[in-house]
Amino acid sequence: MRLTKTLLLSLATFAFVTHVHGQDLHNSLFYMNPLHINPAFTGAYEGTYRLGGLYRDQTRSVVTNAYSTPSFFIDAPVVMVGKRHWVGVGGLMFQDQAGDGKLKTTSFQLSGSFHLSLDKKSNNVLTLGVQWGKVQRTLKNVGGLEFADYLEQVQSGVANPSTDDEVVGQTGGGPSSGKAEPKKDYSDINGGLLFSSKVNNNTNFNIGFSMRHITTPRYDFKSTVVDLPVRLTAHAQLNTPLTGKWSLTPEVYYTNIDPASQFQVHAWTGYLLKPEKNIKLNFGLGYRSNDAGQVLLGMDYGSLKAALAYDVTLSSLNEANNYKGGFEIAVYYIGKIYKKPVVKPVIIGPHL
Repeated sequence: MRLTKTLLLSLATFAFVTHVHGQDLHNSLFYMNPLHINPAFTGAYEGTYRLGGLYRDQTRSVVTNAYSTPSFFIDAPVVMVGKRHWVGVGGLMFQDQAGDGKLKTTSFQLSGSFHLSLDKKSNNVLTLGVQWGKVQRTLKNVGGLEFADYLEQVQSGVANPSTDDEVVGQTGGGPSSGKAEPKKDYSDINGGLLFSSKVNNNTNFNIGFSMRHITTPRYDFKSTVVDLPVRLTAHAQLNTPLTGKWSLTPEVYYTNIDPASQFQVHAWTGYLLKPEKNIKLNFGLGYRSNDAGQVLLGMDYGSLKAALAYDVTLSSLNEANNYKGGFEIAVYYIGKIYKKPVVKPVIIGPHL
């Protein structure tokens, strides 16, 4: 069993570092990381500014060097265009570290959006968003990786991972060469469309589509040319009341980056605990195709929103991690800074 776990995780790391393009930043709480799911979400809310962050931790039950991803964002609607349209700007930062090789991906991205109101009350809004940023990939622990031909030697009994020195190489084993950490920098361009609709005072929905890596940048460490494929994402969310205190929020998410694809569905239920303070408890279940079930918890406290997600592995990887998957925690706050109206005194004279 110990050897099985080692082989599974080493193969996964090898695939990540070389030619499996399907690995890209993903979240269970995808709507809690709005500027990543779609740059058209930049400034798409009622308020002065929004500040938030999300942390994902994955496979720590299997390896010490787990897959971990912190991300942070800030955005704001900054300029009105006419009486109903507006422009939003924002920034996104994330750092993803993957596995025993400590493959670190760090990115800083700037977002801009234009929100076009389709009616006088701005109940229906169509948004175009764009995003540009720099990405740096660094392989921090080359000596800790085991590659394909070495794993074949382990399976055949020629090599022993418990006694052999660390191995490194593009296609073979051997001791660490002590070379500098491989690095790769590239620019990334993303774009998206979003349609938001307020049906009435209690019901609203949004549906969107985004494209990441539009310019298919070259991102591989090796001398051969490997381009990062375009990632397509579609998503939708509905918020609707069930009773006076209960509400329902279904969410769907689909993404594809050749040759991999992923589908997620969530069903959130909300209970308004204290209406006078706008305190709502949220809980639900989710599913990610061919991978994991999800337990979802959250709370809204006025302008503060927080959520937790835990993935229960349902794929064949559960043999290595005993059904223990990824954990996420996310929070964001919408600040509202409004000028207080200046009331001019009115002197009413006596009637004649």
